[in-house]
Amino acid sequence: MNNDSTLVARVTEIRGTKIRAKVFSDKNEAFIFQGGRLIRNVSVGGYVKIPCGFNQVIGRIDGEVQEEKLNREPDYSKRSTQGSSFNRFIDISVFGVKVGNRFDRGVTILPLVSSDVYVLTPEELALISSHMEPGQDSFRLGNLAGQDGISVIVPTSSLFASHIGIFGNTGSGKSNTLCRIYSDCLDKMKQSGALGTGKSQFIVIDFNGEYIAPTVLTDAKKVYNLSTDTKQGGDKISVPDDFYFDLETWSILTQATEKTQRPFLRSCINTAKRIKGADDPEAYLAKMISGFIGDYCGKAPLFNEQREEFSRTMAYLIDKNDLESAEDTVLESVEDIEVFSYCDPPTLRIVDTNIYGNTPEMLVSSVFEKFMELEKDYISLISDIPGLIEFVAKFLFLQRWRKGSIIRDHISFWIPRLDNQLREARKIYVTSGPSGMFDDGYAVRVYSLLDVNQEQKKLIPLIIAKYIYREQKQRGRLDTTTSVHFIIDEAHNILSYSSQRESEGWRDYRLETFEEIVKEGRKFGMYLTVSSQRPSDISATIISQMHNYLIHRLVNDEDLSAIAKAVSFIDHSTNSMIPVLPQGTCVASGTAVPYPTQVRVDQLPEERRPRSADRDLASAWALEKT
Repeated sequence: MNNDSTLVARVTEIRGTKIRAKVFSDKNEAFIFQGGRLIRNVSVGGYVKIPCGFNQVIGRIDGEVQEEKLNREPDYSKRSTQGSSFNRFIDISVFGVKVGNRFDRGVTILPLVSSDVYVLTPEELALISSHMEPGQDSFRLGNLAGQDGISVIVPTSSLFASHIGIFGNTGSGKSNTLCRIYSDCLDKMKQSGALGTGKSQFIVIDFNGEYIAPTVLTDAKKVYNLSTDTKQGGDKISVPDDFYFDLETWSILTQATEKTQRPFLRSCINTAKRIKGADDPEAYLAKMISGFIGDYCGKAPLFNEQREEFSRTMAYLIDKNDLESAEDTVLESVEDIEVFSYCDPPTLRIVDTNIYGNTPEMLVSSVFEKFMELEKDYISLISDIPGLIEFVAKFLFLQRWRKGSIIRDHISFWIPRLDNQLREARKIYVTSGPSGMFDDGYAVRVYSLLDVNQEQKKLIPLIIAKYIYREQKQRGRLDTTTSVHFIIDEAHNILSYSSQRESEGWRDYRLETFEEIVKEGRKFGMYLTVSSQRPSDISATIISQMHNYLIHRLVNDEDLSAIAKAVSFIDHSTNSMIPVLPQGTCVASGTAVPYPTQVRVDQLPEERRPRSADRDLASAWALEKT
C-alpha cells in the first residue's frame, strides 16, 4: 500500500512513455518526512513511481517546468499579484515496472491521466538500482547520484565480460572511474584466489605513467617501463619469434610500395627464415657469401660501384655491434682490389700483381683472400633476427642490383626506413621463443609509454593487441573460462581516424586490428576497455560496439554528438545532462545497467589513485587558505 506522505504529484498528460505531472503546491520542499526519516523530494534526475493496477510504473524525472497561474477571478480584489503564483510540472520518462518486490526493465503498462505520482523510498531506490538476477555475482559501481547510501549494483559478468567505454573531459573523473572499477575487480579476484590462476589477464596501456605506482590497481602487477630515449631502451616486451617475419606489419611500418618494395621485403624475410631454419646456419650463410663474391666474375666493373655498399653490408658479419669500425675493416681488406679492363670481359685483380679473378673460385680464394680471412661472427648475427634482416636486405639489394633485377633507386631509399624501424624495435621487443606473451607469471601488466616517442606510442599498443589477441584466440577456444581485458587509457592517441601523423595505410591497418577485436573478440574472451576525453576522435565503429558506457562530463558539441549517435541507450534528456555532470559522476548505461543511471563513483584512497589528480598549486605556492 502506498504511503500518502510520498504522494507528490498527479499525472496531467501522457505522450507514449513521456509523462507530465503537476506537483502539489505543498510538495515543494527539498525533502519530505516519511516514517521518521528524510526522503529526497522531486528533483530533476530523481525517480518516481505511478501505481497502475497491482503494479507500479517507475520513471525518472527528466525536467521541470514552472508556469504562472492564470488569474481570472472576476472580482479584482481577489486576484493575486502578477507573478506571485505558479504551477509546477515535472516531465517523467518511464522505463520499468515494479511487480511486488521485483523490478522489470521495460514498460508493459502505462498509467492514466490523474494517476498519483509518488517519490521512491530508499528501499525502492535500492531495488531499482540493483540490476541483479538470482545467482549472479554482484559488483558495486558507486552510489546513485543524489541519493547517498543507495548503491548501484550490477552483475560482475555483465560488466567485465564486455567492451567498456569511459568518456569524459579532462578533470571529470574518468581516470578515477577506470582505476576504481578495475581496482575493486582485482581486489575481489585476489581475495578469491582467482588472480593467481592466470586465466584472466589484464593488460593496461598507460601513456602517461599514471598506473605504475606499486599501490595503484594492484600490487600483484608487472610494470614495463618502455623507452626509446636511449640506445638500449627500457624493459622489453616478449613477442613471438615470428614477429620480425610478419610481412604485413613490416610492409606497413616501412611504408613499402605494393609492386616493388613489398616483394623485396618478402624476399628478405624468406631469406632470413631460410638461414635461421638451415641445418647448419653458419655454413649456409658462409656459402651465401662466397657465392655472392664469386658472382662478381664477369661483372667486375660493378664492384667499383658497390665497394662502399659491400663494406657496409659485410660489416654485419664482422661485428654487428660496432658497424662503423667493422665497415672500415672490410673496406681495408678490399681496398687493393681493382678492375682490370684490358681483357674481355674486365676482371678483378689485386693492384700491381698477377692475381686475377678469372673464375669464381679464384675470386674467392685469391682476390678476396684478405676479406675471406677476416674473423666473422656468424652465430651472433644469426641469433639476432632484426640484425639478420638488416643484413639480408642489404645483401639482396647488392645481389639484385648486380643482376639488374631491381631499379636501384626504388630500394635504396626504402632500406634506411627498414633499418630505422628495426633499430627502434630492438629497443622495445625481445623474441620469447616458443613461450607465449602470457608466460611471465603475471596476470596484470602495465605497459608505460611515458618515455616512448610518438611514433612508437602508436605502434606498441597495436603490436601488443595483435599478438595477445592471436594467442587468446587459441586459448579461448580450448578453455572458455579464460579472458583478456585490454585496457587503454587516453585511447584517442591510437584509435583516432583523423590522425595525420602517419600514412593512411598504416592508420587503417591499426584501426582495423582494433575494430576486429571489438567486433569478434568477445567470442574468444578478449574484451576492450577504452577511456578517452575525445570520443569524437575515435573510430565510430569502435565506440558503437561498446557494451557498457560510463560517460562523465563532456562539453564539446562534436563529442556529445558522437555519443548520441553511437550510444543507443541514451535518450535526449540524458544526453542533455552530460555537460553539467559534477566531477566524479557519470551516466552508466549498457548491458550491465539496462537504463541510463547517474552514478557517483567512489574516489579511491589517495595512495591508490592514478597520477592524474588536480594539483594543489595554492599549497605549492604557500598561499594562505581562508
